[in-house]
Amino acid sequence: MKPLALGMLVFTAVAGAPDGTYAQAPIIVEPPATPPAQASPPTRTYESPQREWLAWSARRSRNVLIGTSAATAVGAALVFPAEANQCTSAEAAESTGSRCTPGGTAMVAIGYPLLVGGIIGMMISGITFGVWKGRLRRFDDRATHEKPRAVRWDPAGSRFVF
Repeated sequence: MKPLALGMLVFTAVAGAPDGTYAQAPIIVEPPATPPAQASPPTRTYESPQREWLAWSARRSRNVLIGTSAATAVGAALVFPAEANQCTSAEAAESTGSRCTPGGTAMVAIGYPLLVGGIIGMMISGITFGVWKGRLRRFDDRATHEKPRAVRWDPAGSRFVF
């Protein structure tokens, strides 16, 4: 047990050291000559909260899509091997009275809801993800192509427009 603890201590010390650390490195004692530049806070516009909400909604629907895809994969990983290896044909099931082994029954009972729910969830969340990303894309396009709201002359209507 002592070699394992010593090995873990050495591994922690080596893995925790910053990159470029070695025994012959000089020790720097004076502070940097110039202070780091302060980044100015981003300016918030009237549309910022709406864009943030659209981005948050798109991210949430993407996470739901990833989660339901994982549920589909787990369900498929349980159902297909159980159907192939743990369960017998319908003709053989008539003589034994049971189609699957107890392990196969459990795999099918857990796997089918995951598989079906995951497929339905993937379709629904995929559609909502596309809708939110489309709304966000149109919002960004509208924001970049928007004309200023100043008074200007409209040659087609021969008048000033705001």
